[in-house]
Amino acid sequence: MSGSADSGTQSGLTTTVDRLPGISPKRAHALAALGLTNLGKLIAHLPMRHEVQAGEAKIGELVPGQVVSARGDVTATRPSGFGKRPRLEAVLMDETGRLDLVWFNQMYLRDKIQAGARLRVQGELRQRGNMMQIANPRWELLPLDGEEPPTRESRIRPVYPASERIKSWEIEAAIAGVLDIALPLIEEHLPESFRKERNLPGLAEAYRMLHKPATEDEIGEGRRRLAFDELLMMQLGVFLKRAHLRETLRAPKLDHSAEMDKRIRSRFPFSLTPAQEKVVGEIVRDLTSTVPTNRLIQGDVGSGKTVVALYAMLLAVASGHQAALMAPTEILAEQHYASISRAARGLARAGGAADRGGGRARAASRWSDGCSGARWIWSSARTRW
Repeated sequence: MSGSADSGTQSGLTTTVDRLPGISPKRAHALAALGLTNLGKLIAHLPMRHEVQAGEAKIGELVPGQVVSARGDVTATRPSGFGKRPRLEAVLMDETGRLDLVWFNQMYLRDKIQAGARLRVQGELRQRGNMMQIANPRWELLPLDGEEPPTRESRIRPVYPASERIKSWEIEAAIAGVLDIALPLIEEHLPESFRKERNLPGLAEAYRMLHKPATEDEIGEGRRRLAFDELLMMQLGVFLKRAHLRETLRAPKLDHSAEMDKRIRSRFPFSLTPAQEKVVGEIVRDLTSTVPTNRLIQGDVGSGKTVVALYAMLLAVASGHQAALMAPTEILAEQHYASISRAARGLARAGGAADRGGGRARAASRWSDGCSGARWIWSSARTRW
């Protein structure tokens, strides 16, 4: 398997969910409705979050002042405190005792939590007189007949994206039942030495960390590995596309000579810095080849990136081509126009800045070099992201 558990490069990972152990036809159908049609897709269905859950106990065994978890039957519900602080009150019972529940500002729950429902709840237990109460507990609606989730111990629980047809705990149970089958099928594509240098877990181990974490730290480690893989795939895609463009596209080969370089530099009232010289040299090598130039110039504010761009524009014009400069804002466009106009003084016959904000070109500028016959175009446009 390469990149993710969803790639399905082996027959084992393409096994359909209805053929996996512990998954009933009804549950397999619900999983397929979520797009989880085979083992690889099921393992690639990652938790959207994790919850630290207290061990489940009988209501009569719960200790006030602790985060507790219990299940029982709702025997009564009552809306109360209408106005700025409405609340829904419910009574949860099991064979050992009673637990009062209250949800503040969540009146929509009265359509979901009703007398006769079976709930599993978690929250901080407080004693109110002779009664035990949990305010705003996390809750889970359990089936009244058929399979119930097992009584849980204290653990980190994965919470999965689910649907009305299948609950998170059902997805958790399905994944837990096949995790040991799937993990050996996941192929590692990063060399061990590479992973050790970056402190990255193996790919199979990363999936285990997310589906069945032993500690909260493991969750972060697993996410970091999968995030690394995602970024790696994006970078590889960019490199492949760039290589394809280099091989298939052809750009005009610009002229460059010592005399041309001297004329361009004479337009600048200062000498270029070593960093600017380095970048200009790289861009000149690009422009004097048939490979399309695609460069990102990185530098602090005031480091001279515009001068480098202007050098490239002047080189294009000197070779008989046009050059265009775009700026993200009108203010910056005006600033660039002012600085470039000074550098082009005596060379241009007309000038202006074009603003396409609002869909109209306010002005266009063209400079004509009478000696070479080259035309200069400099336009600024407000970019809409």
